[in-house]
Amino acid sequence: MTTTQLDSRTDADGRPSRMKIQAVTVPGRQAVATLTPDLLKELSFISTYETKDPRSSSPQQHGYQREPMDSRFSAIGKYYNSEDHRFLIPPIIASARVYTPEDIEKFNELFNAGDISGIKAAFTKSAFSIVDGQHRLGGLYYAWTNFDGFQADVPVMIYYGLDYAEEARLFDDINSNQRKLPKALIETTKQHMEADENDKSHAQIVREIAFAVAQDGDSVWKDKINMTGARDPERSVTYEGLRRSTSQMFPDRLLKRLNSVRLNPEDTAKKYWELVSKACWAAWSEKPRYILDGEGNQVEEKVHYRLRDLVGVASLAKLGEDIMSTSLDRAGTNLDLFFENLADLISKLGAVDWEKGDRNPWMRGQAGFAGQKELYEVLYNLVYLDQLPGEAA
Repeated sequence: MTTTQLDSRTDADGRPSRMKIQAVTVPGRQAVATLTPDLLKELSFISTYETKDPRSSSPQQHGYQREPMDSRFSAIGKYYNSEDHRFLIPPIIASARVYTPEDIEKFNELFNAGDISGIKAAFTKSAFSIVDGQHRLGGLYYAWTNFDGFQADVPVMIYYGLDYAEEARLFDDINSNQRKLPKALIETTKQHMEADENDKSHAQIVREIAFAVAQDGDSVWKDKINMTGARDPERSVTYEGLRRSTSQMFPDRLLKRLNSVRLNPEDTAKKYWELVSKACWAAWSEKPRYILDGEGNQVEEKVHYRLRDLVGVASLAKLGEDIMSTSLDRAGTNLDLFFENLADLISKLGAVDWEKGDRNPWMRGQAGFAGQKELYEVLYNLVYLDQLPGEAA
């Protein structure tokens, strides 16, 4: 069977194989094409370190990409075979290694005729070089060969005339400068995507609580949470950090107890943090200290507190479960008494010195979730045992 008679090409299941340039977006520079996974696999060349690339400028003629991880192909293939995911394939980026108007025209003619052997004969086996998407290609080919009836037209953005160095730079730019979508932004999006009043998972309830704490106008955290995950020195706690902390504050058992006495967990969470901000007002407001400069003038000096750092938020969130549970135990169904107990226990946190520093016995632990256990125990001992750091119980 040859590739020149494209319309007659079918696999054992009768699936048609096809490839076509759908649009030339910039003549001589770029085009958009679609191919079924079998033809894309047959046509493609991947310039890896273990592959001899005839265009390579290296003395050993090795390529510029890592070897594909075959173990990833099955999961990718299963994803594209499920639901309607075959219609959600991001474009693969390819370099057509043809460099003159005449060769580009000939390449396009052979491509639209489905003549893969003709392309390789005229322009070498490396003529269609995959710059980005080798694992997507592997996964789609896995789906094509392993799932009966799987069909897909894979979009490909083709760039013409790139030399080896330009290909490698494009690859580096895509893989080095393109950032992963931050977890904070993913979780923020899920908060809206998975909202369903009739069917809420624990994870979704936690997202809604965290989102209310971060965004509601009556929350002390309003405008203080980094909602995207991008670096922001003014907002050291991301939505993902808050969501993860909130998950520890509200395990499913506590949510059920709050629900049984008709306490809204979002309002309860906001009240908890309001009481914390009042008990620890100096650290919450990031109160500076006043010192004398070299000329004897009184000036402000910024103090770094850990209250609104992730370690502080995570530790206080974990403590929040204890305090809310204790308050429920003491109050029963009396909500006024619940909030009185909540305020009483939280008020003890006013004794905490939140200033960051190895000499501060309250704050000697690590940052982030790594320091949560140690700081949580210090706070717990204060609230429940009236014990200061370093004191015996």
